[in-house]
Amino acid sequence: FFRKPSIITMAPRRSRRKTNEDADKNDGTENSNDEEEEQPQERVLPSAVRQRNRAVAEREASRLARPERRKVGKLEHATKGKSAVSSTPFGFHAPLHNKQDEDEVQEWCGPFSVARQMISKREEARRQREEEQDTEKEISHPLDAIMEQVEIERKRKAHPSLQWKGKISAEQQTGNIYSKRQRRVQAQGKSKVPTLFQICVDFLVAHFEHVEALGAVDSTIRREVCNGLVAQSKLTGAAFDVIAELGIEALELIDCAEVTQEQLAEALPKLLPAGLRFILLHHSGRCFGPMAVEAICAVPESQLFAISIGGAYLLRDSDASSLLNATAKSLSSIEFKACPNLGPEFCKALNTTFSSAGNGTLLELSLEDLPLSKEDLMSLSDTDAVRNLKSLSLRQVEKVDDEVVLKLLDKVGTQLEGIDLSLCHHITDASLSAIRSCNVGGALRSLQLSGLKHLTEVGLETLFTPVIPGLPSPPMLRSVDLSSCHYEVVTDNIMNLISRASSMKRNSEGDVSQNLSFMGGLVYVNVGGSSCTDTSMESLAATASSSLKELNIGFTPKVTDKGLGYLVSKAGTQLNKIIIWGCAQITDEFLDGHARIADPGLQVVGAWIKKGNTVSSR
Repeated sequence: FFRKPSIITMAPRRSRRKTNEDADKNDGTENSNDEEEEQPQERVLPSAVRQRNRAVAEREASRLARPERRKVGKLEHATKGKSAVSSTPFGFHAPLHNKQDEDEVQEWCGPFSVARQMISKREEARRQREEEQDTEKEISHPLDAIMEQVEIERKRKAHPSLQWKGKISAEQQTGNIYSKRQRRVQAQGKSKVPTLFQICVDFLVAHFEHVEALGAVDSTIRREVCNGLVAQSKLTGAAFDVIAELGIEALELIDCAEVTQEQLAEALPKLLPAGLRFILLHHSGRCFGPMAVEAICAVPESQLFAISIGGAYLLRDSDASSLLNATAKSLSSIEFKACPNLGPEFCKALNTTFSSAGNGTLLELSLEDLPLSKEDLMSLSDTDAVRNLKSLSLRQVEKVDDEVVLKLLDKVGTQLEGIDLSLCHHITDASLSAIRSCNVGGALRSLQLSGLKHLTEVGLETLFTPVIPGLPSPPMLRSVDLSSCHYEVVTDNIMNLISRASSMKRNSEGDVSQNLSFMGGLVYVNVGGSSCTDTSMESLAATASSSLKELNIGFTPKVTDKGLGYLVSKAGTQLNKIIIWGCAQITDEFLDGHARIADPGLQVVGAWIKKGNTVSSR
């Protein structure tokens, strides 16, 4: 019933590819002709391909054998071989390609790679420089010490500020920054009893609601009282009625927020016939408008000499034109600040009423932050209305450029004493040439060029260099403001030229001599944000020690304790204010060790600034 299972024997299948051992032993001689016919023909690769595959296998063997091991460190090198970061799939253990391939990879234009390459080159250059210096030090000479001493003496003679040292007592060196500041304030007498004048002003301000009239006091006392009222928010309509009493010569208010236009329009017809000559309304707002202008124009024999209006947003262009036409006979000083409605009618009235054909003489003109077009500004020079100007200010007027300045200064006479072109960002060196050309009589004493980024060092050097054929002598300034210009424009060379030009003697024709004048030189100097160093302080000490009153070196990082201390030691007691905001390099050596530390007449502003991780302000 059951059948015996048959046994099937499986013959082993021959491999189509012989092993390396069989190939080495038999060398292909034992294969029969039948076997060659049964299996397919073997594909033979070229020798170059076999060598490349073998190289790839050997190169990747290390990666397949063990994982990539990353190093922990800082990113210090720009070269791939030295970097602590691997961005390749083969890791650090992969063999490098040839030198040419590696250099080609490093030259890609990514910003981070470029920065790393720059750092690498900088560090390499530093190492080479240090190696060169070490090599030079190894080569010594017996006269090196003598030559070094001679060089030090030469620097001391050229820069006397290097020898200045602050006189700080042992008590001043103890304590923290707060205790040092308290001692400094006490030494300068800031906590002393106020003066009798200040006590009287404070008493009047505190009880001003009971004051019926100020009486026959001058404008200085009235201005201090007004400032005190504004500081305590007491300048109301009732206070204005007390201040604006009959017989006053000047009506000056620094803030007219609580004064209405009706009050001012009611007071002006009474004040003008009684002798009011100066109207100075800062931050006037709604106070000065069409009603106030009509009140001024209604007075037939007005003796108004100067008018200064700021922030009058209700003043229209036609109102300003009517005001000039009505007061041109006596008006000689005009100032308008931030009045947004002034335009061509105002400029036309200014140009016609003060010309030689008109009946007015304009001595001072100040236009600040006004929306005047270039055509309006150019029309100011169509006539000779500016022929008698002594002060010209076009501060922060956007459309002012070199063409406007050249045309205006061409019409100005030889009596111009002050120019203010601050924050007119289109001004270049061409305007500097016009400024020097118009200074034929040598009357220019004040020059304000703050915030002009397009000025160059060459232009300023040309402005103040003496004895240039075809140009008058450089201006003999008493006040100069070159703050916030380009950092590299206002240098020690420029300050030296300005200081010497301002302090040299001049003959009757205005020519400059080489001798210093006994009248001194600069009085107000502002070089904030410049690259001036202690050399500029030495120039001021040599030429303006008897005249300098105020110095502003805010955010000037290259002026040190020695330069500033040397200037204070050489300057006279007329120096009353030094502004050093942003000068973190000024230390206690100057603040506690300068020659006038106990003199309350010298005020150092900005000494209480950031130090360490604390920020304080004064």
